[in-house]
Amino acid sequence: MAQYGRLADIYDYLVGSVDYNEWIDYIEAIVRKFGHQVRTVADLACGTGNTTLPFAQRGYRVVGIDLSGEMLDIARKKAEEEGSDADFLEQNMCELSLAEPVDLMTCYHDGLNYILEPGDLARVFRGVYENLKPGGMFIFDLVNVQKLNRIHGGTSFVDDEKMSLVWETFYHQERDVWEIQLTGFIKKGDLYEKFQEVHREKGYTTEEVMEMLTEAGLELLDIYGAFTFIKAGDGTYRKFYVVRRQEQ
Repeated sequence: MAQYGRLADIYDYLVGSVDYNEWIDYIEAIVRKFGHQVRTVADLACGTGNTTLPFAQRGYRVVGIDLSGEMLDIARKKAEEEGSDADFLEQNMCELSLAEPVDLMTCYHDGLNYILEPGDLARVFRGVYENLKPGGMFIFDLVNVQKLNRIHGGTSFVDDEKMSLVWETFYHQERDVWEIQLTGFIKKGDLYEKFQEVHREKGYTTEEVMEMLTEAGLELLDIYGAFTFIKAGDGTYRKFYVVRRQEQ
């Protein structure tokens, strides 16, 4: 996505505290719960590869997909340094096209919240159906942007020797959209280089998502609160949807 053009350089710094292997542990636990066998994986909105490379490290054949070429450049460099055989494709999720169907697709870290139009989200789900093997699984998260605004709303700062970042956030209730206006100053030698980006995330109700999934031929197996097997409710901050492509 264009809004990740300059943020790509510092994205890993910002998410440095996240244990992505624990994320993959959770995905594997879900897969085991439903008795699914996985050899091939497609990781949508993969960014700099943090959610993709752990799959390769565990022996899966995995491809990471993202719209940001800048983010993918970093992901490919990481893969090369690790000696990983993970592949990466620069592609719009709304126009998903893989060389061959996979056993499992994933999309998390608010990746689908960045799809601002319901029609586009429906296109993503149709593309998932077309690129999953019959019986294949799709596991993704969606965040409650109203809660996101209450938790992270206002103005935030990051300031150290290498950079200064300022986030100003706004919640547009009529569209259920959370907007982040980011201004950054990155140290380049003795000077600081300024950049600005705008990020937007849209909230979707469970009912809206379920209708789109059904229309795409995808079967909803369950919805959990993040990193648990507790059924998600209306007030859950982050929901993990567990979906299966219906057998032909």
